[in-house]
Amino acid sequence: MNAPPDALIRMRFAHAPDLDRAEAAFGAGSGPGLGAASSDPGTLTLHVPGDAGADTLRGVLAVLDAAALTPEALTVHTRELDDVLAAFTGLF
Repeated sequence: MNAPPDALIRMRFAHAPDLDRAEAAFGAGSGPGLGAASSDPGTLTLHVPGDAGADTLRGVLAVLDAAALTPEALTVHTRELDDVLAAFTGLF
């Protein structure tokens, strides 16, 4: 059983090429406290699991800065009861 991450950082981009560049920038080893990124091309969003700390957010911003990317929106979603249930049932 995998525990869900403490937080999920979601970034929405204006264009598909920016999403592709962001997904490449957040590849394995992109920063401490960050998990493997996944994208949703339909909504132009990138999801990066991590912890909910300020250092993680600084790391996300550093990766974006190094890649010269600016998302239209960046949100941090912390774990909720539904996330815990999904992890226990294998739906996460």
